[in-house]
Amino acid sequence: MCLHELCPAAKARGTVFLVHGTFSNYRSCRGLAGYLCELGYHCWILDCQGHGASDAPVIPPDFESMYLEDTDAALTFLDQRTPGPIWWVGHSGGGLAALMLLARTPARQQSLAGLVTIASQTTDAGKGFGRKLMWAMSSAMTKLIGVVPGKLLKVGPENEFYTVMRQWFGWSIKGTWLGRDGFDYMAALGKHTIPTLTIAAAGDRIIAPASGCRRIHESLGSSSRKFILASKANNFQEDYNHARVISSRSASKDVWPLVADWIQEHS
Repeated sequence: MCLHELCPAAKARGTVFLVHGTFSNYRSCRGLAGYLCELGYHCWILDCQGHGASDAPVIPPDFESMYLEDTDAALTFLDQRTPGPIWWVGHSGGGLAALMLLARTPARQQSLAGLVTIASQTTDAGKGFGRKLMWAMSSAMTKLIGVVPGKLLKVGPENEFYTVMRQWFGWSIKGTWLGRDGFDYMAALGKHTIPTLTIAAAGDRIIAPASGCRRIHESLGSSSRKFILASKANNFQEDYNHARVISSRSASKDVWPLVADWIQEHS
């Protein structure tokens, strides 16, 4: 893994840990991190193994091992250097990473002030026979080459390990969020008690449908939680898709300030 640091000009008002999704790297979170840094937050952006500036692993990871190993190590590093609780902001898989880590190790919540997930879901991308067939075929075809080509498929700047996506394909096809050892992440979310903001993108109908984001949100045990659908109907500049909800000019105008305001409100 690799961590990128953005330091505010004056004394930091808090620490924010940002984690990218699959097919991506730290650059997807760099705009939001820069915005938060200008507001006085000390920001750290993770590059997961084999992504961005991070070295490629010897053995290709699956979704769980990549995100759990890297975020656990990153939080341990930040805990040793951060005087107060940390805010975690995750896009797509980066949000799922937080939920998985906290589900398996609830004590980790002591390190966090709150969590923001943006377009993060695991169960609703395969609703309907057509979608299930699409993901099954995608899994079978990409298994042959060992990677899922992000640039070729126009889903992100990086290729993704087939072993990572195989788990996500399985969750989407089965409609369940179970670890390789059978651990039920959705059931374990009831132990999640830190403040949480869930942002879903109205135009994200394939990777992170709003229904899947809401399903996770409603499973949380936190008494301080908020769900927001980024849509024109809710006075956002557009019905955001999966990528634009975190990194776009429109997002810089109404999604980024929303995240900053929520963090400030719960500080």
